[in-house]
Amino acid sequence: MPRIILPSISRDDRELTVTGQNLKYLRDVLRISPGDEVSVLDGKGLALNTVVRTVGRKHLVLEVLGSGSIDTESSLHLVLIQGLLKGDKMDLVIQKTTELGVREIFPVVTSRSQVRFSRKLGHWRKVAEEATRQSGRLLVPEVHEVCRLDDVFAHIEPESLRIVFRERGNNGPGIPASSSSPVVCYMVGPEGGFTDEEIRQAEAVGFIGAGLGRRTLRAETASIVGAAIIQFVLGDLSG
Repeated sequence: MPRIILPSISRDDRELTVTGQNLKYLRDVLRISPGDEVSVLDGKGLALNTVVRTVGRKHLVLEVLGSGSIDTESSLHLVLIQGLLKGDKMDLVIQKTTELGVREIFPVVTSRSQVRFSRKLGHWRKVAEEATRQSGRLLVPEVHEVCRLDDVFAHIEPESLRIVFRERGNNGPGIPASSSSPVVCYMVGPEGGFTDEEIRQAEAVGFIGAGLGRRTLRAETASIVGAAIIQFVLGDLSG
């Protein structure tokens, strides 16, 4: 069933008017017609089952049939703390980690970040929204404002499991086989990785070191592989 995201929907809605990019997607890409069914999400947990009533040049109208149930979310609340990457690499990380079930993404400025300032927050949130729709998820990950490590450490769940991925060598104890907390925060550095001081700063607030094998991965690859490994060990990819 086609899916779109409309953040303003509620359980009381009986009819929805679709415009903008969602209209173009349904009408021009999917060639949707009256009588076709569409799943409408708010990105925060609500799903409405609807049927197309009319398709026009400026809008289409959906009739709400009722609320639905989508069981695609991981039981693991996975949080990515990502050193800012240059170019479109952040787009790739946000897209693929969203597909893998990440719930929150903190873009952070680090000593080796190639980008010192970014106005891409709105774009990144659109990337996360599109990846949510494409992957069949119910929840759109929260992409936070660009910040520094100190700010992130002050806001993450106190009882969370915390992992910092490092380059090969002295990686630390690695990912535990089980965790008493459903919240797992993992850190991946920018091109060039974290500095020794940033590693010490993370360890001081409870992060444990882990590696990703003997080969050196690009920063964007490490973020995606890290999410997949954590979901396999602690989440819902092993079943």
